[in-house]
Amino acid sequence: MNKSRLSMTLMLYLMRYTGLRILAATGAIVMLVAIIDTSELFRRVSNKESVTTFSVLMMEAVKIPSTLPVLIPFGVLIGLIISFQKLRSTNEIVIARTNGLSLFKIATGPIVLVSLLSLLALIIIDPIASATRKRYESLEENLFGGNGRNLTVSTEGIWFRDRNENIAMIIHGDEIDTQSLALVNPLVYTFNQDNQLLARYYPETLALDNGYWLITGGDVIDQTGKATSVDETIIKSSLSQRDLTHSNKRPETIPLFELWGYIDVLDNAGLPSLAHSSYLYYQLSTPFLLIGIVLIVARFTLNLTGRRGWGHMFIFTVGFCLGLYFIKDMLYVMGASGRIHPFIAGFSPSFLMIIIGIGLLMRAEER
Repeated sequence: MNKSRLSMTLMLYLMRYTGLRILAATGAIVMLVAIIDTSELFRRVSNKESVTTFSVLMMEAVKIPSTLPVLIPFGVLIGLIISFQKLRSTNEIVIARTNGLSLFKIATGPIVLVSLLSLLALIIIDPIASATRKRYESLEENLFGGNGRNLTVSTEGIWFRDRNENIAMIIHGDEIDTQSLALVNPLVYTFNQDNQLLARYYPETLALDNGYWLITGGDVIDQTGKATSVDETIIKSSLSQRDLTHSNKRPETIPLFELWGYIDVLDNAGLPSLAHSSYLYYQLSTPFLLIGIVLIVARFTLNLTGRRGWGHMFIFTVGFCLGLYFIKDMLYVMGASGRIHPFIAGFSPSFLMIIIGIGLLMRAEER
């Protein structure tokens, strides 16, 4: 039989075999998470008589797509363990090994499969997940209340919403100094309780200081169009330092193809973008993350020496998942806080897994 044809046939067979079980495992995990989330939502709305069962189920339906980027690696992990254990129990791996195929060649099909799956996740699933995540957060805020986003960042600069007991304000600036909380080229619109424009301030400097906006210099134009010079005035504010520096969009709600541009917008506005950069690099590392999972699972399930049962594989799965999440979260926090570079925070777990997987497979081949 033609050797190259056999290799292609085997690769396609393994891709189909593992792909079906990865899809089944991912679907089962998504259903389990959805049931748990739905139960939690029902608990949270138990004291809200106006909320119907249909509304809760609709909220969960909106949220489900946003969980896919997080759950797909676990579906790949469990699906591969099931697939490789079944192949091993039916002696298909033994036959492949006795015909001279290495563990690396056997793992080629699943590696190609998870690479295609990760590209699908980045190109198609991620924009859907971002949109549904944003929609779910909006529904959650309307239902349960929460801290509204007072800050909007765009290529035109920064916009704030603020209010006190008497007036509401819309504040604009080209960028912000996060140390002094001062805006560059500021502009302030004030409105009464009926949303009627009261005045427009064109200050020379505008800064937030101890719960007050400090306006220095410039002019103010009232609702009649009369302009008056301003020496110094203060307007009470409901914003804090965190509202001015951390109220931008969550990275999970921005599609990856838009996230890079949004990071540039944040940098130009003088706002921190480390969390967004760390998230971007971590998501881009998904193909390498899944390849690393294939290599490590192949080492522990396909090796013919030291047979392990389903119990051992279950313990391995749980331990591996917890370790993966711990490392990912730890490095993400370190990258978002500036302790390490976001690129290292995003890619290092994936590259580390690939290096460990290659090392383990090479060691297994030597035996």
